[in-house]
Amino acid sequence: MTSSFQGFRSLIENSPDAISLIDSRGQILYASGSTAKVFGYEPEELVGRNSLDLIHLEDRVQMSRVLPELLAIPQSTLQWHARMCRKDGTCSWVESTACNLLDRPDVNAIAVNHRDISARIALEAQKKEDADLLARSYILVEEFAHAVAHDLREPLRTISAFTELLVHRMDLDDQSQKMAGYTVDAAARMSDLLDDLLLLASSGLTELPRPVELQCALAAATQNLGRAIEECGAIVTADILPLVYGNSGHLVRVFQNLISNAIKYRSKETPQIHIRAEQRGWEWVIQIVDNGIGIAPEQQERIFGMFTRLHGRNIAGAGIGLAFCRKIVEAAGGRIWVESQPGAGSTFCFTVAAAHPAAASLPPQVAFA
Repeated sequence: MTSSFQGFRSLIENSPDAISLIDSRGQILYASGSTAKVFGYEPEELVGRNSLDLIHLEDRVQMSRVLPELLAIPQSTLQWHARMCRKDGTCSWVESTACNLLDRPDVNAIAVNHRDISARIALEAQKKEDADLLARSYILVEEFAHAVAHDLREPLRTISAFTELLVHRMDLDDQSQKMAGYTVDAAARMSDLLDDLLLLASSGLTELPRPVELQCALAAATQNLGRAIEECGAIVTADILPLVYGNSGHLVRVFQNLISNAIKYRSKETPQIHIRAEQRGWEWVIQIVDNGIGIAPEQQERIFGMFTRLHGRNIAGAGIGLAFCRKIVEAAGGRIWVESQPGAGSTFCFTVAAAHPAAASLPPQVAFA
């Protein structure tokens, strides 16, 4: 071994990764001390062997193509993952990085760095298994929700229909008619609650995200709320909104729930609702600003819980809308919160991934009503 080779060896001997030098045929000329940790072999047991002998049979054909490709270009570098056979007969996943240094007189070999990545591969496999299990769980929950909703709707329809029939056929006094009305209203509220729960369970959060024009999602939401906006004379405006990365249907529902809340919890003034966006790094913060009755600070986290209603039966709803928004936003990796003071309106904020991080600034407003 030449003095220059010895100098190169001194640079790599203490590396935590296993480092070997091979010739143009793949024969091992040198192996560092760390090979014992990665392969279970002492360095002297590897010198003279062909490096392909250490690769698992199923990966060997693919790896046999690497050496000619590496030899074709001096100073080139290639990296690959393969199962490597250890001395004790077990296999481990190893990330290998090879550099063609055959044209360097101080080395005259191919330097290969080996790193055991078995733990990383196992973690990735576990994450995939967990994701598959979660996806199956979503499907089971959705199927269960559909079955329960179907089974409960039929008795609700029967209660409502027979109560209304009873009112029409019987000579009931005012008090009895009022009680019958309560029964019909309760059945209707229960039906609405089932619809909301089914929507929450069937939100399809396993769907892959895609580029979404927020302007289009907002337009769809305001169209769906057209009657409610018209009835209260609400004025809904927005800045030109960005292109984001998410699920179009989910974002329509988030806008629809937040604008609907702004209409429900309005003050005596004409509802003014404005949507704007602010880019922060790789995400956009979307803000829905209203001039409604506001929310006390101690209630601002609570309102995102299931079935939470701050104003009882005075305002329609099942207390699911904001919980639904939180589920959608957080499943996409975002956050949702509210900034508000009683009597000073509210600003509901949520974050969504930017489709183009370097998107341009926001131009003038667009009116929806």
